Amino acid sequence: MARRKSSGINSLRFNQDQGCFTCCLTTGLRVYNVDPLVEKTHYSADEVGAVTLCEMVQRSNWLLVVRARRPRSLLLLDDQSRQFRAEVAFSEPVRALRARVDKVAVVLTSSIHVLSLPTLRRAALLRIPAGGRPLCDLATAPHAPAHLLAAPAHRKGALQLLDVTRAVKGGQSSSPAVLNCHKGVLVCMSLSALGTRLATASERGTLVRVWDTGAKTLLHELRRGSDYADVYCISFNPSGSLLCLVSDKGTLHVWSCARAPAHLAAAPAPPATRALCAFADDSTTTVICEDGTFHKFTYSAEGTCLRSDFEYFLQVGDDDEFIQ
Repeated sequence: MARRKSSGINSLRFNQDQGCFTCCLTTGLRVYNVDPLVEKTHYSADEVGAVTLCEMVQRSNWLLVVRARRPRSLLLLDDQSRQFRAEVAFSEPVRALRARVDKVAVVLTSSIHVLSLPTLRRAALLRIPAGGRPLCDLATAPHAPAHLLAAPAHRKGALQLLDVTRAVKGGQSSSPAVLNCHKGVLVCMSLSALGTRLATASERGTLVRVWDTGAKTLLHELRRGSDYADVYCISFNPSGSLLCLVSDKGTLHVWSCARAPAHLAAAPAPPATRALCAFADDSTTTVICEDGTFHKFTYSAEGTCLRSDFEYFLQVGDDDEFIQ
């Protein structure tokens, strides 16, 4: 997510169970619990500097951090001792991070390095096309049948799927599967926690396609709207039965991904700022925005949808230096 100078936010990211999120700031780092919205921890610029990316590993004390002054290095921060425990340097700046309990995918300009946790030793390497958005996702459930990694393929609109448990240690996988998803350029993707389903959106932003990753077949085609849109975020709930989406059209969408998919809700979300969406539970969706706002929406199977909570999360906590 791009930085908004008015808020000082460099990036936002939900953790794997969608119950916490990290906020990377020009003045440090914050970690929040979603329900209730409370600050779990924060670091000042004197402690960590300006942080550009942070990935929380489940609900553990491990935080994967990239700092503005050293964009080519990934650090493992132990929040319990408030000390860095490991570091690995790359030849290119780190553009995105995706973690599960035992691995982290590090997206660079033309490759993705999969590292084991907590040692940060390389377990797999995947080549990706240079340019475009730094897209990547991992199956995050500890009991997932495969540690599936999804990333752009070199063919426009296509994805490659790699089981990183089968990759050669320290080397490159010999045969990732390629899935042709869209005719246009991919701008957003999401794997379900078990890795059995994959949702994709292209630069048109009118449709979301849901795929069976095992059979490599299309399950559903969900219509967001008829106007082109920049899709910011797609997220599954933990079971993979629900899907939510936010875009620059300023609307949150929620679908059921059952055998007969249904559009469950549409609610206004801030259109002038990039945002992330996630599920607090199967009837509540959370939206966090880079203007520092927090929104919670509650919906029902009958189609009603209400905003049940709104906060400025940068003002949650007792350290005034973070309040903009």
